[in-house]
Amino acid sequence: MTVRILFVIFFYIFASGCLSDKTCSDQDRSCSPKATLMNLLFSAPEGIYMYASNTSFNGKLTVLGPGSLDSSLNFLCGQERIFSNIIDTKCSKYAPLVSTTLVSASSLNALYADLPTTGVPIRGPFGTQISLDFANLFTVNLDVTLEAGGLGNQTFWSFGDGNGDAAADNCNNGEDDGALSTLGQIGNTQVSTQGSWFATDIRSCAQPHKILCLCYVPTSG
Repeated sequence: MTVRILFVIFFYIFASGCLSDKTCSDQDRSCSPKATLMNLLFSAPEGIYMYASNTSFNGKLTVLGPGSLDSSLNFLCGQERIFSNIIDTKCSKYAPLVSTTLVSASSLNALYADLPTTGVPIRGPFGTQISLDFANLFTVNLDVTLEAGGLGNQTFWSFGDGNGDAAADNCNNGEDDGALSTLGQIGNTQVSTQGSWFATDIRSCAQPHKILCLCYVPTSG
């Protein structure tokens, strides 16, 4: 045990030097000493890990082109994963927590069939339990706010109502950057109440907000 502690201390010093020498990206939070130490000292508890994008986006989330909102959101979540500080290194698939006209956030498993919906907790980046499982995420109050779960004080595009279903205010299904003067539903990480945390306000699509993503280990079979 003593040898392991000494190794961890050495690694922390080395990692700190790595950061100061700019060998890691300035924004790559997965290279942070805190995340590294958490990985070394503890095995990440089983869960679906939620993280917020490092980048804020206006309402035009169809970055891969018109009519491709769902694939664009999946692409963004994969791209933003490298900037997240989640401690789980086993999760390999991503699902955006945004309601679209194709699939609502509360029914993501309709598009992501291998997303576990029961028996696997929803966790914040460092393992704090946010919800008992995906089935409870939109049906009862969150266990803690997303901010307390490690996602920071953020607002995020949800395009959904309080139950995670698709909302009418969706920035023209993610195709408006403000030029069309449409609106989009947002959520807030400081709210934990069912019916409110995912649908806190309606904002101009010209405004920048984060997106929420889930990183999970796919179910077998």
